[in-house]
Amino acid sequence: MYKRHSRHHHSTQNANNSDAKKQEASLLVEREAQIIALQKEVNQLTNQLSSVDGSSTGAPYYKVLGSQPTSSDNNSKLRKRGKKISAFNNIVQERESSISSLADDTGTGKPKPKLGKRLMLQSERARMGRNASITTASVLNALPQDDDSDFLYRHAATHGWSTRVRTEMRQLTTRIMDMFRDPTSSRQISYLNSVGFATDLMRLFTRIMPILEEEPRCAFVSSPAYVFGDIHGNLEDLHFFSDNLWRLGIGLTAGNFVFLGDYVDRGRSCLEVVSYLLTLKLLFPHKICLLRGNHETRDVNGWEEHYGERSYLKQCRERFGDDTGYRVWELSNQVFDRLPLSAVIDQDIFCVHGGIPRPISTTGTGDKPKSRIQDILAVPRIAGIN
Repeated sequence: MYKRHSRHHHSTQNANNSDAKKQEASLLVEREAQIIALQKEVNQLTNQLSSVDGSSTGAPYYKVLGSQPTSSDNNSKLRKRGKKISAFNNIVQERESSISSLADDTGTGKPKPKLGKRLMLQSERARMGRNASITTASVLNALPQDDDSDFLYRHAATHGWSTRVRTEMRQLTTRIMDMFRDPTSSRQISYLNSVGFATDLMRLFTRIMPILEEEPRCAFVSSPAYVFGDIHGNLEDLHFFSDNLWRLGIGLTAGNFVFLGDYVDRGRSCLEVVSYLLTLKLLFPHKICLLRGNHETRDVNGWEEHYGERSYLKQCRERFGDDTGYRVWELSNQVFDRLPLSAVIDQDIFCVHGGIPRPISTTGTGDKPKSRIQDILAVPRIAGIN
């Protein structure tokens, strides 16, 4: 009797379990159907949003994959980007727009429309590559120069340069900068040993002298500033500085540049160094400060017996002949006569080639000397120091 009752109890329990499983399975099927229906609705709404965004921007932002997902492909229901993410940059440009306003007509007393133009700022989105700074440099170099920011234009306005002279100086500076970039090419070697290079040098010296005469004998420079020691005709040093400090160009490099003198003698490329540094001074007069060293004097850079082939005068004569070479040497020394003698950075750091000078004057009311800065400022603008 007990065994029969136990068997009946187990059969009833198994039947109840099977019914529960059937109900659970039907519930899961129902929920899965609801999920699929919701997924379809979400996909439809997403496609509608994509079509709306695509009509306003020209292309949809996202591409929807798997419009009819199944339970075996749950990952395909996610929205995937149709293209890779790329950086964007907002570009603001100034544009002219035509406007109309009402102006009183004095003849009829009635207002009439008056046409005019107004400057407006327009913002656009543009792609920005990984090398954004290099790309910016190339774009800025390709843009036409603005007269207000072109120092050659300012020199022309200040010193009375004609349009022809301004064009010649632009071509001259381009030739010298091209020479500096690749001085060992056959084309540049021919240029460096030609009469044309001597002519360019003398024109450059003539145009740079009035600019140097406007500067005080002690230049006042603000930080950040790079300070460079003796160059001594070493073009490789300038190439190293150019490649590591102003790789994008002087104009795109923050800070000022102070050179402490001694640009000639001892090195083999004195003429190349002088032409490049003076070209930078002509193009960027407020960023380049060229101080005078003891080798920027005739007694030193004309001492052929001591320096031999490394003498600045010797290189000028060998390069252009005795007559033209001496003219180039003398005209460059007239430029050196106009170089400042010292510089002060942020009213705190004193820069000079050969050391702190001794006071050489008094105030006139006693034995108390003037400051050394005042003594240097009192030096004439043109000083032929020997």
